[in-house]
Amino acid sequence: MKAFLFLISIVLTSVVAITSADTNIAGTWVMVKGDDAGNPPVFHIRMGEGIWEGTMDIPGQQVYDRNVYRIKVNGDSVYITAYKDGSTIYARRVDEQHIVGLMKGETRMDTVLFKKY
Repeated sequence: MKAFLFLISIVLTSVVAITSADTNIAGTWVMVKGDDAGNPPVFHIRMGEGIWEGTMDIPGQQVYDRNVYRIKVNGDSVYITAYKDGSTIYARRVDEQHIVGLMKGETRMDTVLFKKY
């Protein structure tokens, strides 16, 4: 009986761990809807040593390989702060290829859509 209860607890713990795991957002993401539709920002996101890291390219401003300040993933929710004390993107990964959300700046909020390439 103890072995059976132990087995059930292991299975339940595994199911909870798998279903509550953070979404894998590694890859190259292009902001297809946002500030600059002509020269969209591009985010290159990867898993570092247990934390999400990334760089961004903003061709319209001639900025390339700039480190992203913070990337946080909680389930399907994605939070990206490009610069310290800068705009923050509050988004959700809706499928393998798209992240949608809002970018909150100092004076306004914009809808953003990222597509994975």
